[in-house]
Amino acid sequence: KLTPAEDAAHCARVENMRREREAAKVREQTEAAGKAAAIWKAATPATDDHAYLARKHNEAHGARLHNDALVIPMRYGAELHSLQFIGPDGEKRFLTGGRMAGCYFSIGTTKGAAALCIAEGFATGATIHDATGYPVAVAFNAGNLEPVAKALRAKLPDVVLILCADDDAATPGNPGLAKATAAARSVGGLVAIPDFGT
Repeated sequence: KLTPAEDAAHCARVENMRREREAAKVREQTEAAGKAAAIWKAATPATDDHAYLARKHNEAHGARLHNDALVIPMRYGAELHSLQFIGPDGEKRFLTGGRMAGCYFSIGTTKGAAALCIAEGFATGATIHDATGYPVAVAFNAGNLEPVAKALRAKLPDVVLILCADDDAATPGNPGLAKATAAARSVGGLVAIPDFGT
């Protein structure tokens, strides 16, 4: 059993380690944001005939190209934090060390919109926008749906938010639907579920 002094010293060490980890994470994310800005600035506008876009029947919606990959900016509000890269074959990767939580990519404008949709992936978001005309925020993965929904609710308190679930019915627990439902509940939003006719 630790003495009160030993317990206090242990708690102080744990707190110092936590602070150091947090500071290292902030430094890493700051460096990644700088790298993201440089890559984004150097990237060229993507065209709709990119192999991934052509296969998905999507438009570029402001994406750019870097080394043959689509580059999707990941922003929190107006600030660029990281990038997603989508290769011609559909392989997706993120800029190392970049911030994810709460970051999104906007398709369309919320000005005068009846609702704002939030979807996991770029292709899904582009398809939803093309089909409905609603603006879409791409959250990049199911775990980021709720942070994005909360960020957008704070920014747009009066807009109807529609969480567009990926139906992962073949995956135990259906994480796409579960995370979209939780996100919708956290912001008083709605959930839309795809119907594949099965």
